[in-house]
Parts: sequence; C-alpha cells; structure tokens
Amino acid sequence: MKGFKFIAGAICPSCGDIDSIMLKNDDSEIRCVSCNYLKMKDQEFDKKDINIIESIKIIDD
Repeated sequence: MKGFKFIAGAICPSCGDIDSIMLKNDDSEIRCVSCNYLKMKDQEFDKKDINIIESIKIIDD
C-alpha cells in the first residue's frame, strides 16, 4: 500500500504474526497485512508530556 512503511520485527497484537505490521507515514494508523487488524491513533494528545501555558491578565485598580 502506498503511504505505509513496514516495521521490522513488529508483532501483530491480534494474530501474533511477525513482520506484517505497516505504519502509515503520518503515524495515524497501523495495519496488519495478515489479519487486516487496524488501529487508529487516538485523537487526544498525551497531556503528561505537554506543558500548558496560560495567559493571565492583570488588572490594576
């Protein structure tokens, strides 16, 4: 399939086949060519690695 790369040594979590996992070039999904397993990347970002910066408006009275 165009737009995918194979991951050497990867084991399919569904069928256990080795070297059958493809990763989409934008890392949005993985597929198994043996059993058609498909997993999409979660849309929510991992908040533990993100520093959130909030702006605060200071009002002088």
